[in-house]
Parts: sequence; C-alpha cells; structure tokens
Amino acid sequence: MDRRLFLWGLANGATMLALAGAFWIGLGIGMVAPKAHWVVSAFGTAVQLSGVVWLIRAARRLRRRSGFQRSQLRQLEGFAQAQKRHIMKCMAWTTLGQALLIALLVWICVRVHAEQLIWSSIGAVVGLHLLPLGRLFHVRAYYATGIAAIVVSGVGLAASGSPYGVASLGLCMATVMWVSATYILVTADRIADRSCAEPWAV
Repeated sequence: MDRRLFLWGLANGATMLALAGAFWIGLGIGMVAPKAHWVVSAFGTAVQLSGVVWLIRAARRLRRRSGFQRSQLRQLEGFAQAQKRHIMKCMAWTTLGQALLIALLVWICVRVHAEQLIWSSIGAVVGLHLLPLGRLFHVRAYYATGIAAIVVSGVGLAASGSPYGVASLGLCMATVMWVSATYILVTADRIADRSCAEPWAV
C-alpha cells in the first residue's frame, strides 16, 4: 500500500469517526433537551461543534500532509488499481450489510413494541461494521473502536427505557468515536509504518 494513499484514507476515516461522534452527542442532547435546563443543551451543543470542528480540521491537515489528492485515485495502475477495486468492493458490501442489518433491527424493535432498543441496536451495528473495516484497512484501532461500541451499546440496552439512558448511550458512543479519531490522528505515522509494511489483499 502506498503510504501517501494510506495516510489520505486514514484522514478520511478519522473524519467519519468525528462526524459519527457529533451525531451521537447530538442524539444525547436531543433526548435531554425537553427535560433539562437550556444551559445543559447549550453546553452540549458547544462541545459537539467544537469537538467535530477540531477533529475535522486535524484530519484535513493530515490529508494535506499526505500529499495525495482524490484526483490521483483515477490514475492508479496495476497492483494499486487492483487494491482500490478490492477496497471499494468490500466497502460497498460492508455498507450495504450495515444498512440492511440496521433496517432489520429497527423493524423488529417496532414490531415487538421495543422502540426503546432501537438506538442501542444501531450502536451495536455501527460497532460491528468497524470490525471488517479494521481488517480491510489494516487499522487495529478500528477493532478496538468496534468492540468498545458494541460493549457500550450492550450496556445501553439495560438503560434504554428512559431519555437519560439514551442520552448516556449517545455520550458514551461519542466518546468512543472521538477518542478513536484522536488516537488515529495523533499516531497516524506509526499506524502507516506498520500497516503499509503488511501484505494487502487484491
């Protein structure tokens, strides 16, 4: 794997984790907003915006530092082109599987009148889909993130009957996503050195 391309992709992964964290903290804010003082919601929104902006800016710096441009994806040839096709195919199947599994679980929750379990179920699927991505991209941090998200979601099932329980799930999921994004951005060069030296499937 070309190191420049790997760092560029790693920055994109950190961006997705940053956005996911913002979504989950937004869920938490939305759950407590009707019951809590407006200062709580305002503080949460400030944390949400400042956190996601900081992480996305850091990811953008890593993309620039990589020296790779999106337009160069069309110029890949030979083994690099085969790697790209393999990655895109696996990404498509993983994304499709995640969407179908979420849709199925939401349908089941609604059918059995267990709507309070929807967000924990979604969190578990989000964590589960990170596991094959860890293997695909050779990023071990994705394994840890996925397992942590599954554990948090599992614990969240027990507390999902109240808005504060769902809010706690959102806060914990946001923490998992943002800690992972921060770790990836801080240790990007070390991750790249290890991962690029490994054999990649095509």
